[in-house]
Amino acid sequence: MTASATLRSRRRPVQRRAQQTVEAILDAVIRILKRDGFEAVTTNHIAEVAGVSIGSLYQYFPDKRAIFAALHRRHVGEIDRGIQTALIENAAASLEDLVRALVDAMIDAHTSDPGLHELLMTEVPHRADDTQEFAVRLHGAFRLAIAARTGELMNVRDLDTAAFVVAHMVDALCHGAALRRPPNLGLAAAKREIANAVLAYLRATPAQAA
Repeated sequence: MTASATLRSRRRPVQRRAQQTVEAILDAVIRILKRDGFEAVTTNHIAEVAGVSIGSLYQYFPDKRAIFAALHRRHVGEIDRGIQTALIENAAASLEDLVRALVDAMIDAHTSDPGLHELLMTEVPHRADDTQEFAVRLHGAFRLAIAARTGELMNVRDLDTAAFVVAHMVDALCHGAALRRPPNLGLAAAKREIANAVLAYLRATPAQAA
């Protein structure tokens, strides 16, 4: 078995009861992390807090690393759904309204439980390719948004370059707003300033090549 394969569930939870078992296991990890810290996360402790047998846990996950990977994927999935919802609900909106909606969705996903997000970023090991896959999807979302609204921009630049810059701006600034915002900066103001920064970049005249 390859290293990457061990990070996937042993068995896909198809039936509702199986899905509930997997969710209970992932929720148990969060409770243990918040209450007792990372060192207390063992498969036996997870099974106990989840209310399942250790055998049931191993039906779905070969080890802790697979559980951590699943927890991270669930978190990324929640962010993905927020972004897709913002894209759908603002399909006919102006560039400004869509950018603000996407920034709202990103920050809301990270601030719904900031303590959990901090734990996921600092304490829970996860695979680099999960993060890379999310970066690709975020790039695609912003590329789609920009491509459909080039008529609102003073100068049409390379779409992939613009989407790359915007996606990384939003990702970094939204993480900062969720976890490292200064005390005198409210969340609404942070959202507004991030959207303003993205829009300023998109509307700026591209620098001329030397």
